[in-house]
Amino acid sequence: MLILTLAFRNLLRRTRRTVLLGGLICIGIGGLFFANAVFESTNQGLRTSFVRSLTGDLVLAAPSQTQYSLFGSEVPIISDYEIIPPIPSFSEVQDYLRDHPDVDAWTPIVAAAAAMQIDNVREPVPLFGIQPDTYFTVNPDIEIVSGNPAALTEGGVLLNATLALSVENRLGRRLRVGEPIVFTTFTNEGFRSRRGTFAGVHRYVSTTETLDRVVLADPTTVRGLIDYTLGFAEPAEAQPTEPDDFDLFDLFDDAEDIPAPGESAAPADSLLDAVEAAFAEGTERDSLVVTDTAAWSFVLLRARDGRGAALRRQIERDTRQDDMQLRVMTWRQAAGLAAQAVFSIQIAFYTGLVFVAAAAVLVIMNALVISVLERSTEIGTMRGIGAGTVFIRRLFVAESLLLTIVSALLGILIGVLVSLIVARSGITLTNDLLINLFGGTVIRPVVTASSVLFHLAVAAVIGALAWIYPVSVATRIQPASAMMEG
Repeated sequence: MLILTLAFRNLLRRTRRTVLLGGLICIGIGGLFFANAVFESTNQGLRTSFVRSLTGDLVLAAPSQTQYSLFGSEVPIISDYEIIPPIPSFSEVQDYLRDHPDVDAWTPIVAAAAAMQIDNVREPVPLFGIQPDTYFTVNPDIEIVSGNPAALTEGGVLLNATLALSVENRLGRRLRVGEPIVFTTFTNEGFRSRRGTFAGVHRYVSTTETLDRVVLADPTTVRGLIDYTLGFAEPAEAQPTEPDDFDLFDLFDDAEDIPAPGESAAPADSLLDAVEAAFAEGTERDSLVVTDTAAWSFVLLRARDGRGAALRRQIERDTRQDDMQLRVMTWRQAAGLAAQAVFSIQIAFYTGLVFVAAAAVLVIMNALVISVLERSTEIGTMRGIGAGTVFIRRLFVAESLLLTIVSALLGILIGVLVSLIVARSGITLTNDLLINLFGGTVIRPVVTASSVLFHLAVAAVIGALAWIYPVSVATRIQPASAMMEG
């Protein structure tokens, strides 16, 4: 208690320096707190936007050397052309999820990047083939503005409200239910096109450039577009090797001449019948190009309340033990660059915070060193009347921590008040880039107890580091020399 009393008195005796240092710390911590409140709002907004509207809590996908999100490859150059591989052995995955106690709901989707054309309007879009009965259970925040989602099982297509409005403005008319929509994509075999029909409009709670372009469609349409056929993932059987005595001319041993006009046409008719019969017997060929109705690109999972992290660990563990070919993604990974950009900015912000904290340590340290030099006579006198180095060390540590903690508390209080005031009206964004980064047109800072504790901890660390060198200077002051200078 004596040390705290002396520390408090010493700070009050040097009011100008105390107010200057405390003000700098207060403004710095207050600004950092407000910025973190904005990021917290962004985190919650993005989580709400994506988890309840697009990705669910977790996403399962096929393992691949290329990193995929729901929107395709994470490599921008090839993202529009790379086909997302289907999940192998989907029936096993289905059985596993159906019996899992931590899975509240799940739904499979087929994803592709395609060019959409309505009349003379052409737009690049992310295209999701879905099962309406389960998709809107996992993503309950999607609003159906018009139309019937059940039409998606019969070739229907739901456009995002923003995209539909843009198309209507360019067409100069309203979209009509049932009018054709053509989707085109590029695969290794060339361009492929499939047709759907306009069935209605959907809307997301938040608006971003990516979400505003999402198109929901019949999964059969999307599978045909990206060539998810029965022969897509099945390895070709080994072809028989040629025998050692193979002779190319043996192929023509049974060849017959085709009769000229006027001659008997029986052999030619027989040959034509044989060719037609060969094509008619193409059962195996047809089976390889039939759309695989069990082919899916991703499975979106909604975990039971509070079980998201445990569910991820359990699935990863079971995947390794049972040798299931699955990749488990968080909602951030599944959302891809659309959600990760803001977290990159947040990482840059925290990196800057480290430099700000280092600068604060240096400023406080220099101020304390000056204070020590000015008080060398006082320190020498205390040493002369019996104060040991431990007492001197504790005194300066108390001064440093008292200054930083009190200033930080004032800064946090100011940050809380500013955040609450701004949250009432919100920060309106008009720049498209900022809207995409922060997940909405309005930002409302969010104050949390964890943020308060975090900034107090930062202040404590700054105070704890700032006293190290000044205390070493103070403890080296000899009583005799200090008293002689005095």
